[in-house]
Amino acid sequence: MPTEMISGNFNEFSFGEGDFWCNKKAPSDNAVDKCTVIRASSEKSDGSVSKSFSGSFYIGSAEEHIKGLKESCEAAGHDLAVMNITMDYADLFDSKIGIYVKGDIFNKALEDYKASGESIENETARQLDANYKQRGKEWERNCHIELNEISAKGNVTNALSQDCGIRIQGNYSRSDLQKGFRLYARKKYGEKKFNYEVFEGLKNASNETIDSFKTLTLRAGGNCAFTAKFNDTYWQSLMTELDGSTKASRPCVVYLNGEYWGLYVLEEDYSDNYFESHYGVNKDDVVVYKGDAETYQSGYKLDEGKLPEGETDEGYFFKELTDFFASHKDLSAQADYEEFSKLVDTDSVRDYFLAEVWINNKWDWPGKNWSMWKVQNTDSSNEYADGKWRFMFYDVEFGGVSGEGDAWTNTMKEDNYKPKGLLDTDTKNPAVLSFAYLMSNENFRNDFNDRLLKMSEGTFEKEKALDRLAEFESIYSPLYEQFFARYPETGSAEEALHGGYASSDCIRAFINKRDKSIQSIVDWTNLQF
Repeated sequence: MPTEMISGNFNEFSFGEGDFWCNKKAPSDNAVDKCTVIRASSEKSDGSVSKSFSGSFYIGSAEEHIKGLKESCEAAGHDLAVMNITMDYADLFDSKIGIYVKGDIFNKALEDYKASGESIENETARQLDANYKQRGKEWERNCHIELNEISAKGNVTNALSQDCGIRIQGNYSRSDLQKGFRLYARKKYGEKKFNYEVFEGLKNASNETIDSFKTLTLRAGGNCAFTAKFNDTYWQSLMTELDGSTKASRPCVVYLNGEYWGLYVLEEDYSDNYFESHYGVNKDDVVVYKGDAETYQSGYKLDEGKLPEGETDEGYFFKELTDFFASHKDLSAQADYEEFSKLVDTDSVRDYFLAEVWINNKWDWPGKNWSMWKVQNTDSSNEYADGKWRFMFYDVEFGGVSGEGDAWTNTMKEDNYKPKGLLDTDTKNPAVLSFAYLMSNENFRNDFNDRLLKMSEGTFEKEKALDRLAEFESIYSPLYEQFFARYPETGSAEEALHGGYASSDCIRAFINKRDKSIQSIVDWTNLQF
């Protein structure tokens, strides 16, 4: 499969041919490990055919197929997840219906773009519409998955084997060579859930084991897919004690139609079922918004929940919030603060922005990569079913991405492209507005500033954060060599660990210095009031 057919990244435009080509070559055949996939069905005497069954088979030891298996398992203290995905070739790579390719949609978009007379640049390829950018059930395909747990000794235990739905996952990263996947368990495919304790030790708010999932995500690493890869999940692992949702995750090697497809991060998915299983709320009551200022005029989209029949306003469920912002200048009066506290969980707003500011999650945030959820109907027996908006952490991989230089950034000032940064109320971004309004209340502001200073001694305490980073390095790095051989010229194990951008060394340098700049952020914040 030519790389330019599946990726809008690493593209250059040929004016002679009038088309894009990818400057990253496909891997050599012997650089890609393979297994044998058998799909079988039986034919009855009346000519009818049974449902097909799929199985993946490996010849030789597990370590012959997965390089670094033993070292990764020993570092993690548990088995490595290996996911085999089997599906029709056309559903992946056909120009009309394939979900993994640029396809007919890109070809049409390119022709229209050229006809418009606008200048064509290399980055244009990532911006144009394509098959892999399509969303919704019409772009969901049928597949069969086998989730195997492989131990350091090479022992294999099959944990899941079932048909399910599959879609491309992600936003900007959809145009990368390695794309993320989202898996959907549905009755029409067979099982309604993925019934297995995918994430060891994962508990809900009632301290019960979570061992059933409606959806799962195979994340390629987002903006850090070809660097350390674990950037997002590393930061989230430090945030689990904060008042905000996080996703459990683990490394996962993926084989697609018998071919090694790379190292992924197997994660929980923020679906309505996530909130039901974690917080005991009715999933049909859940509403989720995600920020996406580059795509939607309103700056966000409704990700879970349905608008009432006849309603066309994307921000319908935000109406109480937007009405409050329209009728109140700030929350300096305690009565206004108390009224606002009925709409949002102030602890969740506080902890969410504490973490985002401390790690200096930049560029995509806060215009994008913020998410808020609530339930529509309240239930007094459940503290999470109070109808208040709460925050979720996701796509935080830009935290500390540039190393020590990021450590000195005043995120409060620089991250919102406004004169007063995250404190500026001249915005329609409901996430930023919620925080900016709360910071206008002196009691909330003093509490926030005090906690921000203490983050360096608690959530992101240096020794703890560096030890956790070393753990992630020891788990993921043994699997790097095989991954980068699969995607030649996109990076290397050396760069993932020690490079100058988004490497684990960058995170380490950031953590070593970040605590020294927090006081200046607090001082600047106080000067704005």
